[in-house]
Amino acid sequence: MSGATELQATHKTEQLQDDTIENVDVAEADSTQAYQIRPKLEEKFKPLSAKEVIHNVLFDHLSTKEYNKHEAQKWSKEIADIIRDKIKKLDFKKYKYIINVVLGTRNGAGMKMGTRCIWDAEADSYAHDSFTNDTIFCVAAVYAVYHY
Repeated sequence: MSGATELQATHKTEQLQDDTIENVDVAEADSTQAYQIRPKLEEKFKPLSAKEVIHNVLFDHLSTKEYNKHEAQKWSKEIADIIRDKIKKLDFKKYKYIINVVLGTRNGAGMKMGTRCIWDAEADSYAHDSFTNDTIFCVAAVYAVYHY
């Protein structure tokens, strides 16, 4: 082989090696940006953290109040908004939240509340807590649905 031909062959081999290295780098980058269908364990919604938030909001907002039918609707909306904002600050990535607050007068009658949801049991979750004093009962629930 002549010197010029040998130099061209070496140059082509180096180009092929460089192309292969670039292709591997692109393939590795693509695999790190793969579509994630489930949250990682550390990214999952934590119901105990949410329950603590709900408990604190209900206690802070209602402990000094007496039931007033004209204010109850406003209170329930305020409570739901505060809970939503504080839950969002917990920063569970890719979760959407549904906040449900039921507030009523406590007059000695019993009350039962139930909910049903169709969701992914591995990724979605909920937290709830209740508050009562002499004149008020309140139940708040947060449903956390993982957004694929």
